[in-house]
Amino acid sequence: MRTSVIIIVLLAITVIAPLAAQQQTQLELPEYTLEQRWARASSQLAVSWVVAISYAKSVGKTSEQYGDYCAKFFATSWGEPGSGSTKIIRGLRRNYLMFSDSEFEVIEFSEVSTTARFNRPWLKYFGEDQKWFGVTLEEYEACFRVFNQRLAEYLDLEYKEKIKDNWLYLTVTKKK
Repeated sequence: MRTSVIIIVLLAITVIAPLAAQQQTQLELPEYTLEQRWARASSQLAVSWVVAISYAKSVGKTSEQYGDYCAKFFATSWGEPGSGSTKIIRGLRRNYLMFSDSEFEVIEFSEVSTTARFNRPWLKYFGEDQKWFGVTLEEYEACFRVFNQRLAEYLDLEYKEKIKDNWLYLTVTKKK
């Protein structure tokens, strides 16, 4: 009888021990909603620009020079020169809408000129000192400003922007 109990206990241990070990090696990972995933992707998008600007600064370049480089790199993918202000507004809107909490609206539209505004959702990452990982808000926005200007120039458009009430207003106009 004693031998039977020992055998049963040993069999139970051989069955239970691997299950206990298996439970210890499993890692529970949290689930995220689409909104949480989009918010995370937005912050990663924003910080990737910060990293790129920081790298440019580390090799003696400015954020404007980095924006210029990016515009030259991508310009031909935006269409043929002279293809109009509608195309660039649609493209800029599409780019800006990658940020969660983004808002983009067209204020004025004509065949010659388009004005739109954008709410600058990246502001929340920069904090009160307007710096994020050593990159200032001005450097960050200057990179985008130059990028947008160079794309507009490539498409034979003029680009102007101003900040008013924490919105970025941009206007593209066909060159005369």
